[in-house]
Amino acid sequence: MQTAQPLSGKLVLDLSQGIAGPYAARLLAEHGARVIKVEPPVGDWVRKIGGGPKETSVNFLYYNLGKETISLDLKTPEGLAAARAIAAKADVMVESARPGATERLGLGFNAVREINPSIVYLSVSGFGQTGPRGQDPMTDTVAQAYSGMMSVNHGMDGAPHKLGATVVDSITGLYGFQAVTMALWHGGPAQHLDVSLMQSAAAIMGPKAMEFAHFGEMPASINPPAGSYRTADGWIAITLVRESHFVALCNMVGVPELAENPAYATFPDRLENLPALLAILKPLFLTRPTAEWEAMAAEMDVLASAVNTFGDWMADPQVVATTGAPMTEVLAGGVMAPVVRTPGRVPFDRPAPDLDADTARVMSEFLPAGAQ
Repeated sequence: MQTAQPLSGKLVLDLSQGIAGPYAARLLAEHGARVIKVEPPVGDWVRKIGGGPKETSVNFLYYNLGKETISLDLKTPEGLAAARAIAAKADVMVESARPGATERLGLGFNAVREINPSIVYLSVSGFGQTGPRGQDPMTDTVAQAYSGMMSVNHGMDGAPHKLGATVVDSITGLYGFQAVTMALWHGGPAQHLDVSLMQSAAAIMGPKAMEFAHFGEMPASINPPAGSYRTADGWIAITLVRESHFVALCNMVGVPELAENPAYATFPDRLENLPALLAILKPLFLTRPTAEWEAMAAEMDVLASAVNTFGDWMADPQVVATTGAPMTEVLAGGVMAPVVRTPGRVPFDRPAPDLDADTARVMSEFLPAGAQ
């Protein structure tokens, strides 16, 4: 059954590059908006970041599904005039330049508001549009470190680690999409939305910030001995929510007496004596393969999962049954790839654009004859 397209009829001018801004615009397209992406003549820089088909990175393909694209040099009078012609008719404009850059081009919020009094204008940046670091660059890794996220993501070596995905860029795009849709729903005069990687990274760690404020420092753990354990052929992740889960874990690994030991009676007790407890548990997990542990966990009320690869996840029967990552045309000409479905939406069915694919057609639509 086709999901409703609540943004059908809305026009989005997407001047953003990279991941966060393009993802916000892609989500708008996925909900029915027409998105016209403006790229410089050399293309969005993320087209070359990572491998992919036809020399187009999978990062570009995923975050730009469903868009039209035009190639403009915004530093020329002709390119600027074309962008302004689209902006004048757009419902939404998305940009991700360093604060002040679009103003210098003549496409800042105030300039666009003069020609489009109801524009919803989304600015995506590293540190936000104001403040002493507003002009500083920020990447996903920098955002993970700056926000405190890495401070609570320690590896077995005890060092802080980044998540191996552009999680801050992605959540920034999601917050941007949320802000735009709420602004469209509210209506009214032009609105300038300031969405930054800095704030987005901190927002998803909000409870940790409150925890720090309450305790003065971060508790080492809230549910020991939760963690990842090496098995005979891989890894399994174990977690605990209730005290009964520790009893179930002890039964599963064959040492029920541990649950009766006063040293491990409660979460605080287990935290205090965690090294000794891990010294008992770790060798036990090495005695069986991951699949056996996972099956036993399901039977014995232990919260656990194999540490899957992406291939494992996409092949899992549950993922297949719920159409979690259907094969989709990601580039015109039948280039197919699995595309992880946005929660609550049907699979996307519109490919990402080739560079300059729609310039002539879009220009003929928005510019008067002879002005192209």
